[in-house]
Amino acid sequence: MSIEEYIEGLPKGAVRARKDGTYTVVPRMRLGQMDAALLHAVSRAVEKYGLPGVRLAASQRMMIDNVPEVALREVVEAVGLVGDCFAHKVQPCLGSAGCKLGQQDSMGAADRLERVLAGFTLPAKLKTGVSGCPMCCAESMVRDVGLFGRKHGWTVSFGGNGGKRVRKADILAEDVTEGEAFEIISRALAFYAEHGKVKERTARFVERVGIEAVKDAVFGGER
Repeated sequence: MSIEEYIEGLPKGAVRARKDGTYTVVPRMRLGQMDAALLHAVSRAVEKYGLPGVRLAASQRMMIDNVPEVALREVVEAVGLVGDCFAHKVQPCLGSAGCKLGQQDSMGAADRLERVLAGFTLPAKLKTGVSGCPMCCAESMVRDVGLFGRKHGWTVSFGGNGGKRVRKADILAEDVTEGEAFEIISRALAFYAEHGKVKERTARFVERVGIEAVKDAVFGGER
């Protein structure tokens, strides 16, 4: 089996080719968390193959860089689970579980939201941020889908982008329950899935169809 075929058979995002001919291996992490077993596995792999170490990405992932082709299979096997376990990854902050400013349980909401999003096939990649307060440490307002907590519930945003064409997301709802927030997000994404163009991110989609069209699809005549 060629190295390309081997990589193709791994979960999405598990291995990335680098310009210098080496590879980056991405251990599987959910919500930026690692257990002791994964920590030990990564440490052993880095030490055994003389790798320079690890890098923490802005997306709350760990990257093992500079893995030579001859060691790639062994490093992946040593680490164990690699790549994404869900198609759409959610980035949370600590929220009320570990921040004095947190007003809602962002970690718990992100865990449940990731499972909700798993049911969607979308025109382009989706980035989601769940923040426990309006400080938006998970960058909720520049994500395709955003949630941030307040004292009386969640604020839902849609259509943000933090790339080279930055777009602040539009607010779809405020002070809603977690269940209501997930329903609003699901309706917005269903509309996007039906009408979005291939590789069109939500920011460009909202610019094209207008946020009022999104709100009509989500709320109908209930606004």
